[in-house]
Amino acid sequence: MKDASLEWIAFSVDLEPNKDDSMDGIREAMEWFDQTIPRGTVYATHRIARELPEVVSMLAEDHEIAVHVHPREFGHEDDDLAALEPDRQRELIADTRVAVAEAAGLDERDLTAFRAGRHKASPATLSVLADLGFELDASVNVRYREHMPADVADRVAPFVHESGLVELPTTYSEPPLLSRVGVRAGLGGNVTATAHELRSDRLFCCGSRALSWLLEETASVFSMYMHPYDATEYHEELQNNGQIFRKRIENLFRTRRPTEFLTACSISTDTTMI
Repeated sequence: MKDASLEWIAFSVDLEPNKDDSMDGIREAMEWFDQTIPRGTVYATHRIARELPEVVSMLAEDHEIAVHVHPREFGHEDDDLAALEPDRQRELIADTRVAVAEAAGLDERDLTAFRAGRHKASPATLSVLADLGFELDASVNVRYREHMPADVADRVAPFVHESGLVELPTTYSEPPLLSRVGVRAGLGGNVTATAHELRSDRLFCCGSRALSWLLEETASVFSMYMHPYDATEYHEELQNNGQIFRKRIENLFRTRRPTEFLTACSISTDTTMI
């Protein structure tokens, strides 16, 4: 059971190329991540492992290294892992695991957490992960519901699938409509613990206010993620990225309560968090 005086924060980064497939700014953004987040989970892709192995190795010193698969990195036009046959999913996941482990200087069996690119995982994906010896999936996100049944997609706290695989969903909550955060979210809308939500200001409510409300509202593990490009100014079209985003992250985690930063591995092995 969570101690109400303690914040449990599972902060992660989907370590992948920029939106235009370049690598500009990624190394420096990850140096900032490493200096700012005491412990986190880094879900790295195959391309990152092959082209920026020194970044993965640097992050492995203080953070958990995990697996992140985007089929487009393997030549697939549709970047949808769940749409592939299970055998092909297994191949991409296993190949990425090997590449990322090599870059990190780890045994591939030490990489036990996974997140699908664009959160596109299905029950078949979960079966493949369990079969490969993974212990935790972090693909569930209420805003990406295409492949998961509603009773899975709607979950917010960590839970265990029938296979024994632990699920760490992206945190979300529906704010009261008669509040500034509620007006921002809209009727039936929600606030999710994502970098995009933190960067986005709309309807007279900034992302910092929305995420601060969500952090206070969360009764279990606060599971949030970012991408390297959120912390750079490479994509000029993004709102409040780069230095503004970095400051917002730093301010968000200056909470009034003691904070413990968690890795996916620590959650999967501690039943008090599930």
